[in-house]
Amino acid sequence: MSPPPERQPTRRRGTSAEEARLLIDQAEADGVARADMTLRMTLRDASELKRDSKVPLEDIGYSAEGMRYLGVLVEQGYVSQTVIDRGDTGFVRGALAEAAAAPKVKAKPKPRAKAPTKKALAAKAAAEAAEAEEAAEIAAGEPEPADAQ
Repeated sequence: MSPPPERQPTRRRGTSAEEARLLIDQAEADGVARADMTLRMTLRDASELKRDSKVPLEDIGYSAEGMRYLGVLVEQGYVSQTVIDRGDTGFVRGALAEAAAAPKVKAKPKPRAKAPTKKALAAKAAAEAAEAEEAAEIAAGEPEPADAQ
């Protein structure tokens, strides 16, 4: 038997604070400024980060923009996995929350045909009666009267 192929050891997932710190450090090592970054966290990870007793109070801050972790703005929810936006994508901060809060637009109902009025029904009946009378005259073989001028 041949030996199994060597695998690289998998890194064990840490707490959400450790994972976020790792993402921020990697982006910073790539030359991205913390002001340009947005940490997009799942609701679970954001909740865990807020409740983590090992995280110093100085690392988490709140302002009018929202929550910040290590100086990086945190966007909570709308993702299935915590990721960091480095400022080089089309992601706009707060756009998802605004879209979710916007009122739902209902589709306009299709216009229905209006019910014919009594006057229209009477005119249609008179036209059908005139056609039926004309058809009966032709069937009887009677000549049509010539218009006298």
